[in-house]
Amino acid sequence: MNNTLENFIEDGIVYNNIVYPDTDLTVELKNGKKPVDSWMRNWTQDQRLEKFFEFCHAFDKREDELLAKDYQIFSHRLHWHEHPFCDLMRSKTSLRDILWYTLVFSFSNEHWGTLTHLIDRGVESTRDKFSRERHARNDLFQIYYPLDTNVKEWLLTGPLKAAEAMCDKLENRETPYSMMQFAKLLEKHFKEEQGFRSPLYPCKNAARYLAMSFPHLVDPESVLYGGTGHFDGLHQIFGGKNINGKAQYSIDGDGQFVPENDMCRLWLEQMKILCEDSRNPMKSQRMLNVEDKTCFMFKHIAITHGVKSPTKRIPYNWIFPNDFNLAKHPQGQVILDGSGYRQLQK
Repeated sequence: MNNTLENFIEDGIVYNNIVYPDTDLTVELKNGKKPVDSWMRNWTQDQRLEKFFEFCHAFDKREDELLAKDYQIFSHRLHWHEHPFCDLMRSKTSLRDILWYTLVFSFSNEHWGTLTHLIDRGVESTRDKFSRERHARNDLFQIYYPLDTNVKEWLLTGPLKAAEAMCDKLENRETPYSMMQFAKLLEKHFKEEQGFRSPLYPCKNAARYLAMSFPHLVDPESVLYGGTGHFDGLHQIFGGKNINGKAQYSIDGDGQFVPENDMCRLWLEQMKILCEDSRNPMKSQRMLNVEDKTCFMFKHIAITHGVKSPTKRIPYNWIFPNDFNLAKHPQGQVILDGSGYRQLQK
């Protein structure tokens, strides 16, 4: 099996695409969407691991056409803490404001323009902006707000209410929260005080961003339980049963992640294999970054195999500041504009 990247030229731009040779396209799709087995089921286990680490090594270069053009799908670097949100938050000193802005960013599905306008111009100017412009990204996970919520208005009041109620929990910590511990605290507030049924997705995102920005508050090396895309990625790498929805866990009084059944122990075992493999280019926050990149690999292979379609492209400045270079290249600088165009400057 040829397990290498493939050069591709389009309009004078050279891409170095990640390819998946000898995959099995006869794999049944449950409900026409999710494969019941790995498309790489004819590969050895080590070949699948090698492909995942090849994907990770290629990720920050953005030389693959999908990674370059569909930046809104693959909207982080290999290491989460390199997101410009983290630098922006580190310039803040008020715990209330840090938590407020982090929650706005998470519940707006990481809309950069909403966050920065709120910080720079305040609530009333942001309310006026919402009357004319999009308030949240519409290409990520559906956040299930309480019935009849005016989301534009809630984004200006709900996160601030939560931050004012919970910022004291971040004060004078002798030890940082684990990510899942703090996510569960946020989830409890939004369920009990603001009427949400299932807010864990944005609460986990908020815990991740706090951990990347302020590791003395939330531990970025702690366990973060993944979402659907993460488990789909693990399923491609390890085969067998898809663990999604089958693992049971609890968070103990010290914030530690406690597996409660064999499926959860299997998940931890698979994560340990990926985190500790010598080919893994992620050198810090490995549990968090592996969780993220397994999800991204599944999206990449599913689009490559025609099972998923790229989402509608949204403006680059909905996701990042215009001067942020998502690509990170060891020999030169890769420029990405709002169309995903890339050119390599030596």
